[in-house]
Amino acid sequence: MPRLYYSLLSGEYPALALEELKAILEVESSSYRIIDVLDGLAVYEAEDLDPSTPASRGGLVKESGVVLAVAEARASCIRRASEEAAAMLGGGVWRVEARVYGSHGHSLGESDALRAALEGLAAGGAGLSPRSPRLVRIFVTEGVALIGVAMGRSDTRGFQERSPGRRPFFKPGPLSPQLSRAMVNLSRLRRGDVYMDPFCGTGGFAIEACLLGASRILCGDVDWAMARGSTVNLERYCRGGSWSVYAWNAASLPVASSSVDAVATDPPYGRSTTTRRVGYRRLVSMFLERAVDAVRSGGYIVFAGPWNRGPRELAERAGLEVVSYVETYVHGSLTRGVVVARAP
Repeated sequence: MPRLYYSLLSGEYPALALEELKAILEVESSSYRIIDVLDGLAVYEAEDLDPSTPASRGGLVKESGVVLAVAEARASCIRRASEEAAAMLGGGVWRVEARVYGSHGHSLGESDALRAALEGLAAGGAGLSPRSPRLVRIFVTEGVALIGVAMGRSDTRGFQERSPGRRPFFKPGPLSPQLSRAMVNLSRLRRGDVYMDPFCGTGGFAIEACLLGASRILCGDVDWAMARGSTVNLERYCRGGSWSVYAWNAASLPVASSSVDAVATDPPYGRSTTTRRVGYRRLVSMFLERAVDAVRSGGYIVFAGPWNRGPRELAERAGLEVVSYVETYVHGSLTRGVVVARAP
């Protein structure tokens, strides 16, 4: 029987975070259904899901847990719902934290929500301590209050340790580890899959694929210095993994047909990274033609590009089924379009 869960999503890229959550649920649960998407929060049903997984696996999914109760965003309703939720906690001692988003249909502050929850939980017999490692969360958003048990959180320290500036090999321009992880998750990579990044740059995507359990990683770059630098970074963060780095042309990948399960990549846009005078559209068209052959039927190809250069159109022209497309604002001269496509 499906249970009700919540996930806290990145406020910087909420639409992309939601797509990442859907991809994770597709991989990690036998079935799922999104119930509601609120400001900063997604609520969903899922079967056969470890509730810690969406956040521990995610890049833009910040926290995940089990929903105990949902109530109207009023102190009296939170107090009553918390008292009922106390019976579901199964004893023990708990820490309680409240978070309020905006003022959509409610006037509660975090201190009011927290006080109401503490009163209700105590009345219901729950043990409370501000030092307990077990956490009950109260989220107030869009006129509702959600009471849940936090089960997993994003690996903030790990992402910081893998930030581009702290890697052994660094060049300006790579995406953050959180965005790289989200892109790899969008490719529906499963533990034991073969993963490919044809435009690997400094190896950020490949590192995240390794940490997600790819059995083999194929990556490369037309710039031999980048390929060599990716090797250095993978040696640091992917010890024990199986990976190969090539100085290759993404338009003529030396990869057997249907030998790859998932592709996630960030082709050069001709800004901080060069397209070698080929141009973004032509380069991506050539890459997709080769990638469609390399990826098994039903496998995913995820890539990004400036929205005004038509990345979605390029995927459709290559015969791919576009499953989702998300545009994210980067700065005044760049809005990035992220394409999630399935191979025929």
